[in-house]
Amino acid sequence: MTIIATARASDPPYGWIIVAISTVCLALGFGAGATVSVFMKPFEQEFGWLRADTSMAYTMHTIGAAIGGLIWGSLSDRIGVRRIAFIGAIGMSGGIAALGWLSGLTSLYAVYFLIGFAGFACLFTPTLALTGLWITARKGLAIGIATAGGAIGQGIVPYVLQHLITDFGWRTAAPYLGAGYFLLLFPLMFFLRPAPSVAASASQSMQGDSNLWNVPHTVSIAWLSLAGLFCCICMAVPLVHLVPLGIDIGCSPSTAAGLLLSLMIAGVFGRVFFGWLADRIGGLATYFLSSLAQTSVVFWFTQTRHIAMLFNLSILFGFGFAGVMTCLLICAREAAPLRLSGTAMSVVTTAGWIGMGLGGYQAGLFYDITASYLLPYANAAIGGIVNLLIVAALFWYRRQRQARVQIPVPAV
Repeated sequence: MTIIATARASDPPYGWIIVAISTVCLALGFGAGATVSVFMKPFEQEFGWLRADTSMAYTMHTIGAAIGGLIWGSLSDRIGVRRIAFIGAIGMSGGIAALGWLSGLTSLYAVYFLIGFAGFACLFTPTLALTGLWITARKGLAIGIATAGGAIGQGIVPYVLQHLITDFGWRTAAPYLGAGYFLLLFPLMFFLRPAPSVAASASQSMQGDSNLWNVPHTVSIAWLSLAGLFCCICMAVPLVHLVPLGIDIGCSPSTAAGLLLSLMIAGVFGRVFFGWLADRIGGLATYFLSSLAQTSVVFWFTQTRHIAMLFNLSILFGFGFAGVMTCLLICAREAAPLRLSGTAMSVVTTAGWIGMGLGGYQAGLFYDITASYLLPYANAAIGGIVNLLIVAALFWYRRQRQARVQIPVPAV
């Protein structure tokens, strides 16, 4: 108890300002990717693009975020988070504004890759890593709050964009949204500060390979990455295709955007709750629970045409899916040595981004083939089940290894 109290007392108050800035960065970053779902119908009407074509833009966004996360996360350790974050603020706002001048699929893919690589990636890993350095006692709660910003952004940004498109058209809406991003993000970057120097005891722990799981990190990080890949395949389908699904069954564009908004509002509470829970029962157990909640709900979006039921499903899915990203990051930190925590988070989130891209694209592809979302959402449920099996196997392996370590070796 003394150690915990000391650790909590050592968390500087300014650390929670860093948490707040990270929350805003993740809100706008995740929101930028979610704009694909709102643009899908206008692009279909103006250009005649198939939904698989437009969904590939989200895939390009996730590829950019995955590649950029590895590059910018490492570079921020050398030149500081603030400089990288300024690049992200300019890259993201400029990329969103550039959507208003699209002329073809090539430019669509290039712009969304830029938003992911030079925008979101500059904000995601660096600001979360900075949050973890400032907050040492309540890391689960802090990361839960910061990642809750992603749920907020994925709900609010598409909702705002849908209204802008309705009022001004999509070509005018995109520059307006980009200008709003710049006005919100750029001033906040001046408040990012390096974390205080770590204590001598923490510096000593940086030298070893020990971790909280007592499992070789080469094994656990690989398993977590594979689990995150399939988990995000499941997650991506409603995030990218819930709005067009709602419109297809007769919802107005505003109501369909409201489905995504309600999903993300529930996600705000889910991310904080699961972050809080992870501090008490561990990251892996909490990750399994949140994945189970997400997987149990996803297929049922295709089984109703009732608006009230769709809103209920959105809330249930949002609460469950929200804990997945939070707990996956917590697991990566628990499973890796302290000296490799940043690398572990980058590797696991890269696998997750690949899964997000695959999930969003396969949903658009199979919709175009079958003219139905039944198979895409069924594939999402299968991805979620595979993720649960991998996590269960990792849970079993970890317990078996820990049990062997605790068995005393008989004297010879």
